[in-house]
Amino acid sequence: MRWTCLLIGFLFLIFLPAQAGHSAPKINLRVHVQTTGDGQSALAVTTIAIPPNGEQIQVRTLPEVTEKELVDAQQDASGLHLKFNHVGQVNLNAVTAQNQGRILVVLIDGYVIYAPNIDAQINNGELDIPRQISPQILLLLQEVARQNVKQAARS
Repeated sequence: MRWTCLLIGFLFLIFLPAQAGHSAPKINLRVHVQTTGDGQSALAVTTIAIPPNGEQIQVRTLPEVTEKELVDAQQDASGLHLKFNHVGQVNLNAVTAQNQGRILVVLIDGYVIYAPNIDAQINNGELDIPRQISPQILLLLQEVARQNVKQAARS
């Protein structure tokens, strides 16, 4: 009897969809900051080519902000507007305050979509990108943002 209960419980768990956490993102958003690489291990620094001329810069391997902190994504005639949660806001604030003159690199699925020089501190958790992205990518970003908001509401 005991083995039967264990077997039924095990089979139930196999076919039950996992509810803990949320599914892997369908799109990757990464915001990195340029670094000199001085005194850092090769694992802490990554080289990225910046369009349009392919200038190579080094960035911190670990991103400052990712799609996990995204809570809204909108697009209008002026470009793409990304809004981040409190963690993303704090990280953007700190990285833009401490790295004036360096390059902030925004990647979507590994492609550089924006790489401005940091000339002002971003303290409102909103990143405005003056370019258009495809409607399909915008929808994916919005879906991830909705999932993040739902997840935060459950916590």
